[in-house]
Amino acid sequence: MAFDISNYETVESRLARFWAAYPDGRIETIMMSYDGDSCVFRAELYRHRDDEKPTSTGYAHEVKSDRGVNMSSWCENGETSAIGRACANFIFATQGKRPSREEMGKVARMETVGHAHSPSESPFREHVPTGAFATPKQIGYIKKLAKDAGMDDLRLLELIHRELNDDSTTLELLKSHEASKIIGVLK
Repeated sequence: MAFDISNYETVESRLARFWAAYPDGRIETIMMSYDGDSCVFRAELYRHRDDEKPTSTGYAHEVKSDRGVNMSSWCENGETSAIGRACANFIFATQGKRPSREEMGKVARMETVGHAHSPSESPFREHVPTGAFATPKQIGYIKKLAKDAGMDDLRLLELIHRELNDDSTTLELLKSHEASKIIGVLK
């Protein structure tokens, strides 16, 4: 393992700090997508329970597995990770350590199910449910291509909306085939 999981803060710790700083705050979670094999959660943090707009948001994608904690609690893990990301996107993350301990545990679990691979392949076994979300590699490549083209986030989002004919989608929630289409347009 190339990292020390003890260097990462738990979501529980981030939540305790949030509630200590904002005892009248609120947290809302929304399941954005569920297909039986994976789910995407969005978490919203509010400094005060009456605030109309969230102070920060966070998304998390989780995949059902055939063993371990994600055999029965994969949706719960996704919700918890989304809350941890929303906390990190606000002010509750150790500087330079944005992922939570739970997220890094997921990385460690994925490394243990890897397979022999060439240097150009991913060391992780890929799980592709029906309507799979774009991979982090696809999202990163889209961001790089957009940056190389001098596009800011808003222009990229406008391009995505125009090309997919869908004003409600976001970069983070693209399906794999949609990401491939956007990559083709940006190339």
